[in-house]
Amino acid sequence: MINTVENFTFFELLLVCLDVYFVWLIIYYILKLIKSNVRAVQILKGVMLIYLIDIISQIFDLYTLSALIGNIIDWGLLAVIIIFQPEIRSGLEQIGRNSTMNREKNSLAVNDIHSILANSVEFLAKRRIGALIVIERGVKLDEFITPSTIIDGEISQELLTTIFVPTTPLHDGAVMIRDGKLYCAGAYLPSTRREDINKAFGTRHRAAIGISEISDSLTLVVSEETGRYSIAYKGELKVYDRIDTFKADLEKYLG
Repeated sequence: MINTVENFTFFELLLVCLDVYFVWLIIYYILKLIKSNVRAVQILKGVMLIYLIDIISQIFDLYTLSALIGNIIDWGLLAVIIIFQPEIRSGLEQIGRNSTMNREKNSLAVNDIHSILANSVEFLAKRRIGALIVIERGVKLDEFITPSTIIDGEISQELLTTIFVPTTPLHDGAVMIRDGKLYCAGAYLPSTRREDINKAFGTRHRAAIGISEISDSLTLVVSEETGRYSIAYKGELKVYDRIDTFKADLEKYLG
């Protein structure tokens, strides 16, 4: 006999609600991982293509292809776990962490961060010291953080400018800002493959454009050759001569 809602006890209803809630929670975090991770989007496209091929092979009775795809699907879950091991670990850590406490630890206001970034860029530009600063936003850049040096400290002009001094070991890579903190230094970014980029732009500018093409990050560049500074966003690079204009656009982009 099929139970109706009236026949459920309070405890049974509570279990049903918890069941639905946990399923929704798992789906939510999976979608959040896919949305905020560059690799996850590409792998999701690959998984959809594999399932499409599997359906076609079954429709047209392509036995060999169907068996091959079946084996790929059987081992696919294990492959996904191995590939996303860092992201899964990071996600579990975030679930177990109190996000309210983390927000309280970040004592710097947004306006303070804008000023620190603008002042640091101006300081470096006047001295012709090259710099590459990535401000992470919605899309997580964990795959580029892995080979870098984790700092996870409060942002300051002294720390930022010191990192890019040519005699320091971390000056050659990018600094990454995450959740209002200086998260890592010495990160290496993918260079753009576009052929229409101005030949005057060097490795840092091409890397800044490259990371902006595959994420929603905002990247600040200081040229050691010209002393000019730039902002890369959504595949475009804007070069500045005035720090006040640079700061105004920085505030506009970051909100």
